[in-house]
Amino acid sequence: MYKVTNKAKDVRKFRDGFLGKDIFVEPGKSVFTEKPIEKSEIWNVEIVEKLEEKKQINKKEVIKDDSSSSR
Repeated sequence: MYKVTNKAKDVRKFRDGFLGKDIFVEPGKSVFTEKPIEKSEIWNVEIVEKLEEKKQINKKEVIKDDSSSSR
């Protein structure tokens, strides 16, 4: 999955190839999509799966730390 962020100062749209429809994105806002557009001056595209994996790893570390301190 990909996170697409609008870096422009006005509402922009792109065609979501997975959903088959136009997606309107407000300035500074993000949407998630399976088939991203190309990264450009207007659009910032990030891979979300890697970010989510890092968050899950960090949560596991916090859980381990919490369980060891409660003993």
